[in-house]
Amino acid sequence: MAEAPSQSGELGAAPRSLSGEKGRVLWQRILRAFRHSAPFSSLQRRIIFFNLVGLAVLVMGVMYLNQFRSGLIEMRVEALRTEGRLMAITIAETAALGPDTPDYDPVRANLVMARLARAAGVRARLYDRRLRLTGDTHSLSPWGAAVDAAALGPPAGLGSEGLLSKLESLYRRLIASLRDQPPVYREVATAGIAGDPEIIAAAEGRISQAVRVNSEGELILSVALPVRRFEAVMGVLVLSTEGEDINTIVQAERIVILQVFIIATLVSVALSIILANTIAEPIRRLAEAADPATAGGLGALDTEHIELPDLTDRPDEIGDLSAALIRMTDALYARMEAIEAFAADVAHEIKNPLTSLRSAVETMELARTDEQRRRLVEVIKKDVERLNRLVTDISNASRLDAELVRERMAAFDLKALIRAIVEMIRGRSEERGVSIELQLPEEELRMRGLEARIGQVITNLLDNAVSFSREGARIRLGAAPDRGRKIVRITVEDEGPGIPEENLETIFERFYSERPDGEGFGDHSGLGLSISRQIVEAHGGRIWAENIRPESASPDEPPRGARFVVELPG
Repeated sequence: MAEAPSQSGELGAAPRSLSGEKGRVLWQRILRAFRHSAPFSSLQRRIIFFNLVGLAVLVMGVMYLNQFRSGLIEMRVEALRTEGRLMAITIAETAALGPDTPDYDPVRANLVMARLARAAGVRARLYDRRLRLTGDTHSLSPWGAAVDAAALGPPAGLGSEGLLSKLESLYRRLIASLRDQPPVYREVATAGIAGDPEIIAAAEGRISQAVRVNSEGELILSVALPVRRFEAVMGVLVLSTEGEDINTIVQAERIVILQVFIIATLVSVALSIILANTIAEPIRRLAEAADPATAGGLGALDTEHIELPDLTDRPDEIGDLSAALIRMTDALYARMEAIEAFAADVAHEIKNPLTSLRSAVETMELARTDEQRRRLVEVIKKDVERLNRLVTDISNASRLDAELVRERMAAFDLKALIRAIVEMIRGRSEERGVSIELQLPEEELRMRGLEARIGQVITNLLDNAVSFSREGARIRLGAAPDRGRKIVRITVEDEGPGIPEENLETIFERFYSERPDGEGFGDHSGLGLSISRQIVEAHGGRIWAENIRPESASPDEPPRGARFVVELPG
């Protein structure tokens, strides 16, 4: 049995080579399928990347500042420990009263402590064994009251606070409201008794430390060390940082972070603008091109063809949208052209019976005998029937697209459908002396589709086969699955005169009518095969016609019948 040639894009075999436009379309489909199978789409990845850039800069800056602050505190505490050990040893050796007395001379101890603290740049305090303050480098005299030193702000009106300083102050207040603050540092007057835990621990012979804040919220680090001589604790030495020491350094780093934040904000804004232009601008262009008010026509009757921007080269959803809109526009224009052609064909087909009807009506006045009038009435009846049949078929064909979209496909038994159709047509075929032979597989033959529409296709093909078959001929109706190609093939073969080779494709056009012998003019509208192809293609299949000839027959030998082949997805 001869096979119809496969067509690219249908269910037939793919062409052997792809080049030019077909190859480019196939490659775009492969890329689109790959993009759709990715975990994130192209635009999603782009948006995520752009937003993470600024966030990453901020996070790294904050992490750096936190690490820097913690490292600075640890380093400063370790330095205080080292300096404190040296100062405690020096005070114990130079200010001790004697080997038998575990006390020290406060005046001498304060002199030594003041010199060493000045060189180290720290604040030092000295407590005796009873935790009474005997010396403080912030005191004006060994016996004066303690003085809390703090940096004064600039006089009012002499200057204004800069933007970075304002941001830093706001940041500091925000952090202070969110973070648990260390205990407040409290001064101890000279000769006062200390009660701080780290001082008590040092009096017991342990080195201890504490982190506190002063009244200005500045960090103060304190290290308390025992002053020993011959393993006896003579007193406690406390070394502390000045309030501005740590905060000045951290504030400087915070200012740097704020600068980085401003830069990151500017970068994020710039990237957001780029991203907005990347997404919004192409969409705006597509919208303007699709809007009749901005596409060059201000009225409803714009005769110009809408040209959408071709953005199919973009490897993202914008490119997919552009391609889809272009395909949709082309499909709409193709549909409009098809509707115009259909209307022209309808007008042409209706005009013929109307012309015949008009001629018969006009001739009726000239008829002289009853026989002439009877013949004219028969012509009028046939023309009216032809018009009614033509209008009905045209109405069915015009509603077919909408009905194919509304109806929902479902699985059905193709063998049962074929048997029901054969039983329905068997009466007409027996009147013409034509037999129908079924060639169906033993197993169940199920497929998915619109059962009523597939039945309409088979009915049309059987009606054509019965019409063109001579008396005593056989019609073979077969259906079989093709497991390899995942399709179902339906064939209808007759023993009629066949189809002219030049009309094998033309017969599927609208209003093409090849009248079989014995049937009058106008008994067929010529829409049956056109509707059948429309239904088959809506199911993703294909239909074609071919003549039946032996393999050894010459092309000039008359065919032994016609074969219609329908292939549908299984």
